[in-house]
Amino acid sequence: MDWRWFCMHKLIVGLTGLNLLLVGGLAVALTQQSSKKKDVAETVSDTSPTLAPKAAVAAPPTNTHSPPDMAAWAALASPDLRKYARNLRRIGCPEETIKDIMLAEVNRLYGPQERALKVRPDDRAPWEEAPRQDRLSAEGKLRQLLEEKRGLLKELAGVDVGIDMPSRLAGRDVETYASAYGALPDAKRDQVRAIQENYWAQSDDIKQRTMGYLEPEDRDEFVRIKTERRDALARILTPQELQNYELTTSATAPALRARFEGFDVNDPEYRKVFDFMQPLDERYSLSRKNPDPVNQEFTAERNQAEKDVQEYIHQVLGDDRYSEYQRTRDPVYRTINQIGSEAGLPKESIVQAYQAQQQMQEEAKRLMQDPSLNQEQRVQSLQDLRGQAQQKIQQLFGDKGAQMLQQIPDFRLIQRYGLSGNPNPGVNNLAPTTPP
Repeated sequence: MDWRWFCMHKLIVGLTGLNLLLVGGLAVALTQQSSKKKDVAETVSDTSPTLAPKAAVAAPPTNTHSPPDMAAWAALASPDLRKYARNLRRIGCPEETIKDIMLAEVNRLYGPQERALKVRPDDRAPWEEAPRQDRLSAEGKLRQLLEEKRGLLKELAGVDVGIDMPSRLAGRDVETYASAYGALPDAKRDQVRAIQENYWAQSDDIKQRTMGYLEPEDRDEFVRIKTERRDALARILTPQELQNYELTTSATAPALRARFEGFDVNDPEYRKVFDFMQPLDERYSLSRKNPDPVNQEFTAERNQAEKDVQEYIHQVLGDDRYSEYQRTRDPVYRTINQIGSEAGLPKESIVQAYQAQQQMQEEAKRLMQDPSLNQEQRVQSLQDLRGQAQQKIQQLFGDKGAQMLQQIPDFRLIQRYGLSGNPNPGVNNLAPTTPP
């Protein structure tokens, strides 16, 4: 591996220097010994016969490209990764290289545990798909394992090292939380992570134990751990940091954005409503409209909480803006508003067109419920009503009137009340679907 050769080079340079000193000393000693032998030889040559010289012995060839001493590398490596990192720093190995080495070692260490959970598609066979509850449990364990792995890497490398994580785990958007952590001051990130992980672990335990069916005491337990989480965050973060963190990560935030879809809410208004709505949403899960079939008291409390939120929105927005907000919750109004805005029409004309459509709906509903009308009279009355609505919209929208009628054709309204429809305005499409 390149990083091993690089770090070995640093070690070998030091060893080579020591070897050169030893070789130098040996050379001096050999020179002195050779000089003494020469003096003796010269003395002997004066009184002894000449000896035949011995054949020269060739020196072994030098391998200039020999690999580094792996025993020296073994002295650096250690199963104790903290000691391993210290050894690398001691010989001057670059921090970036140490980070790469530690990442490889930690991935090797945690790899078997990650694969055993079989959360990632590559870790399981197609026929090994687990039931949803077991899969969520495994994802929660993987999230905790990856968080432990991230903490170890940060300790070893000295920096927060990015690791491969699925975008969602146990129903949580991992990328969203990573972004929220990144927006916090460096000194507070690990503390916030620990608080969030502790809450998730407690939450997963409740879900696993109850299989998603919450008794009143289970709901109280959820409220308790949510309160503890928020209180712990408030002790670390400033009010502004806490609000920004919650706006990014809380389940209330997307629910509130959905409420304000199509409405031009400003940031102060949005934050005020969020602060009021979040504790109610955490207790009553306001986005879940379905009533509790067993706990009617809880259902009544949830309905009251929803009314409280709407009244607070009214208080924050004021009468005029609240009326506009209520209109934007109707998809028909959003369609009319989009077309009218693109045509450059004033807001007053757009509102009048929507009111005309609303009046048509109310009148159509009255006609459909009028017991004094037979089917033929009912159809004729609806046709007249449609003509009046078309005329009103064309007066307001001019050339865009035809486009508007195509976007909100009356056939949808007629179908709602049990008559067949045709998306082509002007065609007699009001034949009854059932006999009179």
